[in-house]
Amino acid sequence: MIISIGYRVKSQNGIIFRKWANKILKEYLLKGFVINENRTLVTNENYINLINRVDSIDSRLQHIENNELSYKKEKLMVNGDIFDSLAIELGSTIIDEKGIMDIKVPDPDFTYPKAGFYNMKNIKPTITRKNIIVGDYSYYSGNDFESRVTHHYDFLGDKLIIGKFCQIGNNVEFIMNGANHQINAATTFPFYVMDGWKQDAPKIKDLPFKGDTIVGNDCWIGQNVIILPGVHIGNGVIIGANSVVSKDLPSYSICAGNPCVVKKMRFSEDIIKVLEELKWWDKSVDEIQKIIPLITKANPTKEELLRLI
Repeated sequence: MIISIGYRVKSQNGIIFRKWANKILKEYLLKGFVINENRTLVTNENYINLINRVDSIDSRLQHIENNELSYKKEKLMVNGDIFDSLAIELGSTIIDEKGIMDIKVPDPDFTYPKAGFYNMKNIKPTITRKNIIVGDYSYYSGNDFESRVTHHYDFLGDKLIIGKFCQIGNNVEFIMNGANHQINAATTFPFYVMDGWKQDAPKIKDLPFKGDTIVGNDCWIGQNVIILPGVHIGNGVIIGANSVVSKDLPSYSICAGNPCVVKKMRFSEDIIKVLEELKWWDKSVDEIQKIIPLITKANPTKEELLRLI
């Protein structure tokens, strides 16, 4: 991937473009890149040189703006989606906004777990909200996981907690407690949030509150699933596409429908008990690498799994 970021500009548009490019460099291509003598971004050279040269270009841009141009300043924002589009358009092998080119050892703090798959993201490094807690290596097949956690307000204090190694399909939505209206009054209409109406906000105790929404480890949730407030989903659960989950689901069940119900159990009670005790998702990367042949084997026996405990 090569991006030109020359700094000899004398126009408003030139300044804006180069500020935009510089913002990408500093926010998304932080490690593993430098600017060579031709002022182009190249890979696999010295990280320190990159920072020094980008800072130098920032200084030059600021000097030109302050002394040679007069125009209304614009707030330039570059987000993950823009980076994704840029990377795809240029055919880049970049898999993470840190500029890492290749993953030799799995790292849950990398946004992109697979080079070239820009619609699959590890969730944990993308989270900005304190009441969303996601375990290592759980991924979302979409662009913006947080936008799929709706009606989530700090003053209610409810949390979305997701375990490790979950696989979450595109357009899954977690509806949180803020979506609930008061149901113990003559009307459910929320006058207090509308302009012009005179109603004090109801007390939190008068609103339906189902508590935290919790998803276990190693769950596979199909696309377009809706999960309602306060649901607890066990470890190893599979949820079919387009389901609406309104009740708790037991570990290692296969569930689907609206409302979502258990269709069958994945394993016998004995094997489920062993899997719950094994907790393979809590092991180190090295330990997991060694047991992958068995935990990915079809129809493992109780005896085989017991050897891993």
